[in-house]
Amino acid sequence: MEETKYYPNWFLSDGMENFVAHLLKDYKDKPVNFLQVGAYTGDASMWLYQNLLTHKDSKLIDIDTWEGSDEPLHKQWDWNDVEKEYDRKTQEARDSGKIIKYKATSDHFFKYNTEKFDFIYVDGDHTAYGVIKDAVNSYECLNVGGIIAFDDYEWSAQLGPQNEPKMAIDSFSSIYRDRLRLIFQEYQAWYRKVV
Repeated sequence: MEETKYYPNWFLSDGMENFVAHLLKDYKDKPVNFLQVGAYTGDASMWLYQNLLTHKDSKLIDIDTWEGSDEPLHKQWDWNDVEKEYDRKTQEARDSGKIIKYKATSDHFFKYNTEKFDFIYVDGDHTAYGVIKDAVNSYECLNVGGIIAFDDYEWSAQLGPQNEPKMAIDSFSSIYRDRLRLIFQEYQAWYRKVV
């Protein structure tokens, strides 16, 4: 049997499971279209698949380069192995067509995307520049009434504000304040698109 390495499951840490289940409960058993920017090892993907993508026509698109970033922790990992872990975890869901793996940058995905989404989880490039691009692009393909969630709102690796998500998320929410309603903001920031 192939040995699997340990990678932290940040998605389900600190009680996130109950929190996400509550905020997304209205999507269960409905034909929904989800998008995740940054899939890592597939922990969030599999939780969404098992708990919310219960309708036969529901699906999740996962975007990731599986190359890591300049974050100190990312430099310790073999990203080919991280991708293999994602592939192993999500194989059944991908075979069923419920999860679609899109290996590329989010810029590439958004350039060619024509779909609309009900929920978008942004957890890819953590630089302010990367996050603001993902925020604007996500907003444009989010259905009115849909939810956009940003992970790591309060995260810091002491790299400076331009290399962390918070400044971009604050700027996005300020500029789009008449188009969004804040749902939750602590370690993550969640908004509903109202226009």
